[in-house]
Amino acid sequence: MGRYTCIIILWMFVLVPSEAVLNSVSEEDYNDMPLLFHVDDYDRCMALKQKALYCSITVQLSPLHGNHSKVWKTIEKVFSNERNYRHDRLRHMICVPQFCRSTSKNISILKHDEPSLIRDISQCYSDKYKHLDLKGSVTKIQCQTDQPRYSLDLLDVCVAVLYGMILLLIIIGTVYEGTARLKTKEEYEVLTTSPCGSIISCFSIIKNWKRLSGKSTNVDVKPLKCMNGMRSCNIIAVILSHTFILSLAVPTVNPTFIEEASGKPVYMFVMNGTVIIQSYFVMAGWLLSYHFFKIFEKEKKVKISYIILAFVHRYIRLTPCLALVLAFNTTWLYHIGSGPFWDKIVGDEYRNCRNNWWLNLLYINNYVDFQHTCMLHTWYLGADTQLFALALLVMALVWKFQKYLKAIFGTCLAIGIIIPALHNYIYDYDIIVRYYPEPLYRLMLHVNEFRLMYITGHNNIGAYVIGMIFGYIFYKYNNTNVFNRKIYVTLWWIFVFLVPLTVIFLAYPFYQESYVPSRIGAAMYTALGRNFFALAMAAGIFGATQKIGWFLRSCIIWTPFQILGRITYCVYLIHLTLIRIRIGQTRTPVHSSVYVLLTTTLTDIFISFIIGLFLCLFVELPTSALQKLMLPEMKNKVKPITQKQRNISIAIVSNNDNLISKI
Repeated sequence: MGRYTCIIILWMFVLVPSEAVLNSVSEEDYNDMPLLFHVDDYDRCMALKQKALYCSITVQLSPLHGNHSKVWKTIEKVFSNERNYRHDRLRHMICVPQFCRSTSKNISILKHDEPSLIRDISQCYSDKYKHLDLKGSVTKIQCQTDQPRYSLDLLDVCVAVLYGMILLLIIIGTVYEGTARLKTKEEYEVLTTSPCGSIISCFSIIKNWKRLSGKSTNVDVKPLKCMNGMRSCNIIAVILSHTFILSLAVPTVNPTFIEEASGKPVYMFVMNGTVIIQSYFVMAGWLLSYHFFKIFEKEKKVKISYIILAFVHRYIRLTPCLALVLAFNTTWLYHIGSGPFWDKIVGDEYRNCRNNWWLNLLYINNYVDFQHTCMLHTWYLGADTQLFALALLVMALVWKFQKYLKAIFGTCLAIGIIIPALHNYIYDYDIIVRYYPEPLYRLMLHVNEFRLMYITGHNNIGAYVIGMIFGYIFYKYNNTNVFNRKIYVTLWWIFVFLVPLTVIFLAYPFYQESYVPSRIGAAMYTALGRNFFALAMAAGIFGATQKIGWFLRSCIIWTPFQILGRITYCVYLIHLTLIRIRIGQTRTPVHSSVYVLLTTTLTDIFISFIIGLFLCLFVELPTSALQKLMLPEMKNKVKPITQKQRNISIAIVSNNDNLISKI
């Protein structure tokens, strides 16, 4: 009986065919349509040297004689459903001299005569599909020759020199601090605490590795080490999502994979699992709130200088790593590879970063010119920084009017729920961000629900406020056993697992053709879905701090997860660039399947953590060490504080970058 049950579940979640393709046309008719994607041999074309002309084109198909073509009717049926690709728009990558033989004699002229090139290629496609009673017209074209499109410039050289200087500092610091370890303890202290020696030692890989892998001695935040485990799990989910998205931004040999995905509930983990980013907002708000109360629990009033200092320190802590990855994307990224997909996957990123790099450093890239954004995934840093600044003001207000704490938090939470609901209702946006084939092929940059509802700071206020509320609860009840009855523990298990799964899988019926759009329903789900998910994540963290969770808690506080969790900021910064490089250098269309996605995700995770570790050791930890050296002087200008308070203040400004020195 159990075996048959497993077979039924497997059929429901994985093998059940989607209505998107198989129920609208037969498999035979589907295969009669012209190939949606086609990729000629890139390297063979480039070997033609002066005759090389490799073009990425979009060909618009249309019926040759009215709408009587059987194939055209099939195409119309398929592309009429938005869950499918536009099969009337062929995305081909061709070697022009080999694909269109009639152009080979005039190839040198056509390189500089785009109208003639478009006309000749269109004629080739019309001739190719004449037997299907179809004609083709090139609507978009981008070509490459054997000559590099971009050459090295002064900015590239400057960035290379900067990287070289950082590497030199790392070598000097490691040698200096490493040789000092061979001396007596007293001599070591003298060498590493002198004004010059303390600065040089900040760049020692040996010292930074010990900081990274060391155990926490701070009893105030030790219960929160479960957050590092959550960060590790979350970044794995984020990499999976981005691997999925970028893998479908290039030609695929089996387009039905994504066309049928929305008809299988299991794919909701990816297609609606992006809601997991709310847990990052929860943790950021939690840490800010908790450490704010710890710092000022003995202060009579909050000075504006504290607020400014906290924001400045956070900016200093986050920006160097971001700036170095940004510099790489702006310069050397385009020069390290090639391929038929290179310009689409990497070239666009390179050009966007050249134009809009400054938006990232100001942390406003999630609002300004997002369709040409640089480092797509860093929208989160922009949103989180904006919410951090607002949260500091809210916490100052909370401290000034402590007796109205509940009212202030309640008002902020209500605002966090109402704003996305009103935004969605007024502009009549969809109930979810739909990861359909065509938007995925364009990296979702033109989808309003993604640009205006998902990534904006004001639409993520709710999760941040929930984190702040739980930060206060943890501050008040850290040493109290709240889950002192079995019924509370049982309810915790049900809530922590049932609510997130419900939020994720509720998207499945929204993807079906039977779904009837509702303006009010969309507003309610937008307002409540993400916030309930955030509430469940906050409850889960609080339960872990109360030492409940059994095997789950043991996993997220596992020592390796603690180390991995501390480098997730660097992994987050670098992973999408690495995925772009891997996919951009692919020479053939991608075969999409669950197995392929899982194996490529594991590869991306491994490489991202390796490079993220180096970025952490070379940049993030030296930056934080230098910041600690400057911190006492900056603090003395405000008010002398104890060492314990100073340690906590470091934690508050680094709430988003893993609390390296604290957890």
